[in-house]
Amino acid sequence: MNFTYDKDRVNNFTDAVFAIAMTLLVLDIAVPSYQAINTESFSLQLSKLIPSFIGYTVSFMVISVYWISHMNVSRYIKHYTPSVLWINVFLLFMVVLMPFTTSFYCKTFVIKEPFILYSINVIALSLFKYLMVLRIEKEDLLHKQNHKIPLQWIKARDLASIGAWLFAIALSFEYNLLSRFAPLLMIPILKFIDIVYKRKASRKSRKKK
Repeated sequence: MNFTYDKDRVNNFTDAVFAIAMTLLVLDIAVPSYQAINTESFSLQLSKLIPSFIGYTVSFMVISVYWISHMNVSRYIKHYTPSVLWINVFLLFMVVLMPFTTSFYCKTFVIKEPFILYSINVIALSLFKYLMVLRIEKEDLLHKQNHKIPLQWIKARDLASIGAWLFAIALSFEYNLLSRFAPLLMIPILKFIDIVYKRKASRKSRKKK
């Protein structure tokens, strides 16, 4: 039997999981007690929360990027099949894990192991999304054949993300603090990928005319 699943229902559930994970991130930012503020200065109490605020901001943006990317994928497909649906479930598992790895990383910022765990979490997000797109292409679930270029663009961005976070992990063994900034390499790389695939899509549209 060939089962297919309604795209809207799957996407609604997926959106809800992403929203919950993004909300859970802020719960790790503990509000200083009245006694603590009276004992120590307000600025000191606020400075203690800086790692948590940084972790919240970074992870919020990471989850947002993957949510937007997931929307870009889902807009091109006709429906979900069991294999694509299960890959989506594993992707959501990694999304829900983000608040935990973020909290663990922020509370032990100078130790490399929690950062490696956080990096693996982000790598898994990219990997499952890459596998989902790969499966969509294999099962021919696209609305139109000209939607292949956008999916190739999404896969290229996922591979770039995997590469950047793997580099950060490798760097952490020798340059622990410097490795925290390694994922910033993704910004120019992703920009380059965007330009390449934008030109590719533009050339294809001109050929059709």
